Amino acid sequence: MKTIVRFRKLSATQATLLTIVMMCLKDLNDIVIDDCEVHVAIEEDCLCTVTALIVIKRGVPIISLCEQLQKHITEEIEAMTPFTVDKVHVVVKHLAM
Repeated sequence: MKTIVRFRKLSATQATLLTIVMMCLKDLNDIVIDDCEVHVAIEEDCLCTVTALIVIKRGVPIISLCEQLQKHITEEIEAMTPFTVDKVHVVVKHLAM
């Protein structure tokens, strides 16, 4: 899995949030983990925005998988950290065979 954070080193907070998101991605067998990218933006007042660029196996219902992933990421971050998830963007890069 590719992890990209721009303009500065990875903070402990960002690393924690990225780890939680990667665990959520690994929970779903319909996602090809090796080709995924995750971006986390931390805002003021303990808000964060997550962007996950994913590769889905062909034949999987895309919309329901993305909705499930958004909900799962939000629940896990809010349960394990003091952060509130402002947005979870799920971008499907392509379908895998």
